[in-house]
Amino acid sequence: MNVNQETAAPPPGPGKPNVAVLAIHTNVVEREEHRSLEEMIFQASRTALEQAGIDHSELDGVVLSGNDQVDGRVISCMPSAGPAGGVDLDVTMIASSGEHALVYGYLRLLSGQGDSVLVVGWGKPSESVHPDFAELVSAEPYLLRAIGMNDTLAAALQASTWVTDGPAQGDAVSWPLTRDDLPARCDGVYAAVLAVEGSFEPGRELAWIHGAGWSTDRYEMGARDLGVQTALTKAKDHLASAGLCPDDWTSVEIAAPSEPAVVAACATLGLGGHTAVNGTGSLASSPAPAHVAGLARMLAAAGSVGRGGSSTGSPAVAAGIGMNGFAGQGATVMVFGEETKV
Repeated sequence: MNVNQETAAPPPGPGKPNVAVLAIHTNVVEREEHRSLEEMIFQASRTALEQAGIDHSELDGVVLSGNDQVDGRVISCMPSAGPAGGVDLDVTMIASSGEHALVYGYLRLLSGQGDSVLVVGWGKPSESVHPDFAELVSAEPYLLRAIGMNDTLAAALQASTWVTDGPAQGDAVSWPLTRDDLPARCDGVYAAVLAVEGSFEPGRELAWIHGAGWSTDRYEMGARDLGVQTALTKAKDHLASAGLCPDDWTSVEIAAPSEPAVVAACATLGLGGHTAVNGTGSLASSPAPAHVAGLARMLAAAGSVGRGGSSTGSPAVAAGIGMNGFAGQGATVMVFGEETKV
């Protein structure tokens, strides 16, 4: 993904195939002591393929997403491509974020590059240094200072633009945020199989992908208004230009830097009372590795469609939202439906 790219993947239309999510498998634990990251990737990939009813030999590609610093592995696609089933296949590593890997897999099929793809994203900070150290390096890659920017401080700076009515209540972490306002960290691997309509037996799909939009704001936090979610606004506008509007969404799963950022995202999107938000749980109660938190929420949204996520009788439409970078520098939105868009 080009970090300066601001665009949307158009929904399927004439000449473009419909793409479905066939299988989703997640393997998340607070701290995995007995299996290596490679073992977790292998088990998640194999299970997802079994659930999709697709043999490894039938896959047209594998898309991976990991974080070298948190993984503690240089060029982490080298030790992970094999366990993910990438031997003798076209393998792509997306380093920016897990949600970008899912979008890339969708774009690959939308452009006619094969009929099926396996997407795998992971994070296993228990095998590496504390995530704060990796975040320090990402903020200042040439020096490692005892104090510097990290995800928590960036989230607190952003939240302070919205919350101004006194000290935080509860287990304070960084004003105005408490422990319950922040995402919980853990070890985990997420795998999904995407396939083009006509390449599988009808009715086996969990959800159809209606489209995706994404944008990335400037890196320097001092050069942008942290209280305005510019990247999310642009991603929403790009989706609207493709006819995909929040008014039609029955549920939304949001991975954000903090709970105040989730509330702000709902306002930015203009979500109405008919839209259920984070039905799988709050940021603190639904732990996910930071690098793939957006992917986790997107797959949760797709899974809710597969379980019949609409209570109105109309076809369910769910959106998954992921934010990456300090204070939501980048935002990606992917929309899933119970039926094909066209």
